[in-house]
Amino acid sequence: VTPDGRMVDVLRMDVAACPEKAAIVAVSADGATMSFDPAEGVIDFPGGAKKFTIRHDARSGLYWSLATIIPARHEHENGPGMVRNTLALTCSPDLRKWTVRDTILYHPDVAGHGFQYVDWQFDGDDLIAACRTAHEDGLGGAHNAHDANYLTFHRIHDFREKS
Repeated sequence: VTPDGRMVDVLRMDVAACPEKAAIVAVSADGATMSFDPAEGVIDFPGGAKKFTIRHDARSGLYWSLATIIPARHEHENGPGMVRNTLALTCSPDLRKWTVRDTILYHPDVAGHGFQYVDWQFDGDDLIAACRTAHEDGLGGAHNAHDANYLTFHRIHDFREKS
């Protein structure tokens, strides 16, 4: 639900270059139809080329996401949809302008490390999250960054204080 009470669906977009994008699709008041205006509906969204979850926090008034972003040093590797080595905490006052508040997980190797398909919930002053993770395991590691070999649990303490 947008700050003005409208329902939207924020969808990932597979784009060829950075910055990553997302699409904001409007849902009619009765829920029967959806519409998309490319001129207004495409936004810059860190992590927009991969799955993300957005939730509104009544306490801060912000929308929050744990998204698999692409740091500047990795922008030219493999295309946005395949760079999965950085998980970040992001937020927005309006679903349109997003800010990266903190890097939660990072590994310099793009090919074999990934933090993706994260789902999460508020837990008081913390966020709790489950993450599909590709990482070393003593047996050769994950096949690639996408084909994870772990499901990991994370707690982000005092997430509202991250900057």
